[in-house]
Amino acid sequence: MMLIDTRRTSDLDIIEMSGKWVYTDPPEKRKLDVNGTVYKVKEGKYNTKSGLDYMVVENTKTGEIGMIFQGTQGQKNGGKDILTDATLPGNIPDAQLKSADKAYKKMSKKYNISYVGGNSLGGGLGNYVASNNDVPSVTYNPAILPDGKYSQKNPDITNYMSEYDPLTLGERSAGYMKRLPGKNVTLKNNMPLFATLASNHTGYDDPIMIDGEKVLIDADAYLPVGVWSGEILTGGKGHKIDVNPENMKILADAMVSKMKGQITTAQSHVDHAVDIVEREGSKLDDRTMKLTDSFDDLLGQGSFGKALTTMEGYEFLRDIIESGNPAVSKASEAINRLRSSSVFSDFLVSFLGNFEGMTGAAIDLPILIGDAIMRLDDIITEVNALKKNAIPMLFNGIDNEFFNDGMVAELKAHYKVIDENKEIVTNQIVTFGTQVTYVSKELEKADKLLTATQKVERASAPPATSDFTLQESKALKDGMGKKQKLLDRNYKKFRENAVSHLEPLISNFYGVLNLLDETVEDLIQGLKNIKGTFEHLHVPFTDLDDAIPILFGAAVSAFKPYQTAIESVKTAVRSLRGGGLNDVLEAYRPYIDTALFEGTQFQNVIALNKASVNIYESSRAVFKDIKYQLSDNKAVAVEALDKLADKIVTNLTELIGQLKQGSIEV
Repeated sequence: MMLIDTRRTSDLDIIEMSGKWVYTDPPEKRKLDVNGTVYKVKEGKYNTKSGLDYMVVENTKTGEIGMIFQGTQGQKNGGKDILTDATLPGNIPDAQLKSADKAYKKMSKKYNISYVGGNSLGGGLGNYVASNNDVPSVTYNPAILPDGKYSQKNPDITNYMSEYDPLTLGERSAGYMKRLPGKNVTLKNNMPLFATLASNHTGYDDPIMIDGEKVLIDADAYLPVGVWSGEILTGGKGHKIDVNPENMKILADAMVSKMKGQITTAQSHVDHAVDIVEREGSKLDDRTMKLTDSFDDLLGQGSFGKALTTMEGYEFLRDIIESGNPAVSKASEAINRLRSSSVFSDFLVSFLGNFEGMTGAAIDLPILIGDAIMRLDDIITEVNALKKNAIPMLFNGIDNEFFNDGMVAELKAHYKVIDENKEIVTNQIVTFGTQVTYVSKELEKADKLLTATQKVERASAPPATSDFTLQESKALKDGMGKKQKLLDRNYKKFRENAVSHLEPLISNFYGVLNLLDETVEDLIQGLKNIKGTFEHLHVPFTDLDDAIPILFGAAVSAFKPYQTAIESVKTAVRSLRGGGLNDVLEAYRPYIDTALFEGTQFQNVIALNKASVNIYESSRAVFKDIKYQLSDNKAVAVEALDKLADKIVTNLTELIGQLKQGSIEV
């Protein structure tokens, strides 16, 4: 049944509670200040053995109660294992999903829960709960659910995903988005830097310093939020407001309290980027580090990637594959107990189905497990060779002459125009705020006997403003075209080399895993058949060994989690076959491109550019909404504001384009 979501707690607040506050294990009665709203913790469960941690909070303004699930514990140790839940796609244990649902049902008996939320694994749990109950779910970079059928049209579930979240990049490139129920909204609120890899996933961390400039990296720092709705703007046109004195006052206050501050921050980032280009010149490309370490960090974020780049990840995957051996021992114990039974005979075997086939499977399994480990070792050997031989391809032609004198001169000329244009846009937005304040005050002074509509209709237009026309940049007409083509060629060669060497080995590994999975399934079925047959078998004048069916049942129980784990490993490896590895490498390319300039001033330009573009993109979305809300109103004052808002959108679009011209594509 479709639920009508009438809650007043904003998605913005739920994102912050999911990506930040729940990871602090706030105790009962703790008060959390979230975007100016106080939330009181009703209760919480943390550090549980099962990993099912959550908090229940109350919005003290609205009285609404939410349940926020905690993601992986990696957030608590600096993000080192922040994507544990992504190592094996959809590997959220069925028991944990059911436990989350059970916990929700228990809490909903105590509280009237208005919504659930979570980040990463916590987002997956929240979505599972929402899929099975009449409750909305708001998540930030959620983990995918196990393979199954999920409705992408579920109006009760909204997944916010940051542009460079490594988990989302991996899920999307591997074709797993159908395993995310509800609506997906991509947010341009971060940068493809290895320094922000963990915060790009959880959304929250301390600001980073870029050449001495403080840059905020919190998920909700500069999201486009509707002035009147208070909700994140996702491109659609919502319910239109009444243009009345109260709403004009809200717009005036917002221009002073928020928009001006954001634009000032963007202005500062652009100023700093301009300064770097002017100050450093030919030093923009003084490289100081190798890409190999960064490649490890990057590849290790994707499904199956940790096993390829870290000893810890390799041992984790190897342990999963080898964890079938104890189950094989239990199966062998049961088979041997049956063989040594006083009733064992050809006559009894005729009742037990494919007994010899099952026995053969028990013998084959340890061999297949050893073969799988050997194939995994082959892949890791090749990855190490790639790091030595293929990664240098990325640097071809990108040396200290990458920015020659002519290129530096063009960059300087281009950034000089950007510097002047950003001042025009800043002044234009400040002026808009002044104009709105003027109209708002005129409405306050209007005759108290007039209706709200009459007040707006009679308000005079604000004073005329300058034209606010931006300069055209005659430099970098094709942006970083030639340099971008060089990066594209290098990356293509690198990607083709990596794929051609790794794909055959990955296919071989998958083949062994598939055979291993099939053998486990055959053995489980054989064990079940014998257990069932033996329990119902009656041989006259013979005492049957009661321990035998118990031993067979124990062997089946031991194989079940192993079977689930192998299927998850298969899913992860399968995502890299048939072009999957190519897609994954392409998805993570922004991180690799920025890493090429690690230790250079140009990486700082890229980062500051991207941070300012994010803010300007957010501002453009907000002004588009303002224009929509003010449009079609014939009052002269409102028409004047509408035209100015429209020109701001136009200029922001042009400025964003110029900023992108002065940087590589990320």
